[in-house]
Parts: sequence; C-alpha cells; structure tokens
Amino acid sequence: MYRRGTIVVASDPFGDTPHRPYLIVSDETHPFAGEQYIAIGISTKQYDESIPIADEIVEGALDRESFVAPWAVVSLRETNVERAVARVGAAVTETAVRQMAGFAGYRTE
Repeated sequence: MYRRGTIVVASDPFGDTPHRPYLIVSDETHPFAGEQYIAIGISTKQYDESIPIADEIVEGALDRESFVAPWAVVSLRETNVERAVARVGAAVTETAVRQMAGFAGYRTE
C-alpha cells in the first residue's frame, strides 16, 4: 500500500503520455485502500494554480522540475501503479487537497 504523500509513476488514464507521476492523497481510510488510490497529477508545466514541489521532496527524487496540478484528480488502481519514486512533506499534500476541494466547490472558510 502506498502512503499519502507518496509520488508514484502510473499509466496515464487520459492517454496523453504512457506514464506520468501522481501524488497519492488518499489514506488508509479509503474504502479500497491498497487496491485503489485518489491521486493528483504532476506536470512539468507550471500554471498559476500549480504547486511547486522541487524543495518539498523529503525522500526520493523526480528527474525534472515538477508541479502538482490540483485540478487533475484521478482514481488509480494498484495494478496501474508501476513504482514509488518520491515522497513530499505533509504540507504539500494538504495544500493540494485543499485546492482540489476548492475546484470542486468545497470551501473550508
């Protein structure tokens, strides 16, 4: 099972690239933990709403400067995940989840 905050490489469900990195944001409370994950796409393109992660990686590495894209939410099956490559600090994951929820119309204020 991949822990929350882990960056994995998985097949791209949208077909733009064969494989891409994703930030796992679900945890063990997910109804299908270990079989399925809620994840957010990571891109090398930076947009205003992107979250830079270059200085936030606490374990492992990505081979290019990358950004979390909190609007690119996917449900990954364990069978589509190839490997874990890095981990980010909890603050990055929390920021990504808050922004993701905001894009879905949920406000915490």
